[in-house]
Amino acid sequence: MLIKLSKPATLNQYVQTVALPNGCAADGTMCSVTGWGNTMSSSESADPNKLQCLEIPILSDSDCNNSYPGMITDTMFCAGYLEGGKDSCQKDHPGVYGKVI
Repeated sequence: MLIKLSKPATLNQYVQTVALPNGCAADGTMCSVTGWGNTMSSSESADPNKLQCLEIPILSDSDCNNSYPGMITDTMFCAGYLEGGKDSCQKDHPGVYGKVI
């Protein structure tokens, strides 16, 4: 998400610019997903009171389309583990994905 400011920001130790990527990250590249979503898949899962962070790999388009046939558009990507177990969860969406470049 980009935010348009009404006036230029003053850069200091707390406010800095961020480099934007030149292209898409390669399959298998690790990225971070953050959120305050559920921490368990059961109906008894608790909402965490601190921001959660997880490192997950970017999946290939073919793996993504095999897992979600007909649901993935050209503006989407998949990240996570095909075997499951670690992922973003309910209430994380829209989640934030990041990668150090």
